[in-house]
Amino acid sequence: MKRYFYLLLLLLLPWAAANAANPQKQAQLQSEIRQLSVNLDSQKDVSDSWQAEVTQLEKKLSDVAQQLYRTEEKIDATRRRLQENSQKKLKYEADLDSQKAGLAQQLQALYAAGEQSHLRLLLRQDEPSEISRNIRYFEYMNKSRITRIQSIQKTLNELNVTRAAIDKDYAEFQVLNKQQKQQQAEIETTLSARSSSLNKLNSDMRSKQKRLDKLHAADASLQQIIEQLNQQPEKAPEDEASPPRRQPDPRPTTKAPNKSEPQGIAVNTSLTPNKPFSSLKGALSWPTQGKVIHGYGSPRNEKQRWDGVVIAAAGGTKVKAVAKGRVSFAGWMNGYGHLIIIDHDNKYMSLYGYNRAVYKKEGAVVNANETIATVGNSGGQNQDSLYFAIRQGTSPQNPARWCR
Repeated sequence: MKRYFYLLLLLLLPWAAANAANPQKQAQLQSEIRQLSVNLDSQKDVSDSWQAEVTQLEKKLSDVAQQLYRTEEKIDATRRRLQENSQKKLKYEADLDSQKAGLAQQLQALYAAGEQSHLRLLLRQDEPSEISRNIRYFEYMNKSRITRIQSIQKTLNELNVTRAAIDKDYAEFQVLNKQQKQQQAEIETTLSARSSSLNKLNSDMRSKQKRLDKLHAADASLQQIIEQLNQQPEKAPEDEASPPRRQPDPRPTTKAPNKSEPQGIAVNTSLTPNKPFSSLKGALSWPTQGKVIHGYGSPRNEKQRWDGVVIAAAGGTKVKAVAKGRVSFAGWMNGYGHLIIIDHDNKYMSLYGYNRAVYKKEGAVVNANETIATVGNSGGQNQDSLYFAIRQGTSPQNPARWCR
């Protein structure tokens, strides 16, 4: 604001010098300068208000997106239970039919033998040994019949329990589907409100300089966090060895843009094994499917170069960890929005910014290809994309040399 104030003073100085002898005009000039100062202060307040509104909407969007993520996880779990219970139901029904058929055959055989079978055997005055064998046979048949009836009852009980579970899961499934639709609608409403507020912010006549200042401030904040993380003792994930230390790539501020960078080229995710990060150079999967719109080392503005890549992708697309590691930072950062940083072995770390929402908390151990966030436009970005960077210590690495 002071820059614009001083610029106006420079423009008005010649006119002021020419009219210095005129007290009336001098007073008018001072009044105009005071009014301009008030107007600039007022405009700054409005601009700051728009920025705060954008940030607030982006944080609200993250909350709703996290709720949607949890809802979708519950939907998947409920769908799996429904499928499992449906298979159980089919099995129990088949078992029940088989048991009923066996019992029917046994009853039919008993009926064919006559209703007074035991009595006739006793009155026939056959040999005692023959009578004993027949009695044991009928005892065996009775026990078998009781066992079949008990088995049928057990299967019926299990079938009823399974049917009740299916009914319960189906009712929960309907509720979750309704929640999902409501959360999706709320996301769309919040995205629309954010877009409106961002347009107002970008229309500010000083927005270009302010954005540049904020980029510098954001980079300084990120560098400070990375330095703090590197000062902490390294906590390698379980069963993860640390190969010999490798030399980092040059910093992008001293490096010309790489002509072989996949600028504008589509990248796809693939599977990455859970091996030590430092042994996977050239074999990592990209964190999301999309198109690289800003390559490593390419100009970011007249004073900065990109220290990572920006991958354009549809909002809500899953972001996956490129390798096994431990979440060392998960939160909000001006300029990078919802940011997550994963520590790997040998002081390597991967950074994922501009997210709509982050799904992992600090301290969580994640595996390669595990979903950690979703693509968004937080941090005041104009389009949905993912900021992805790799560091060793505080030195940036070229992601294109690590990902295939």
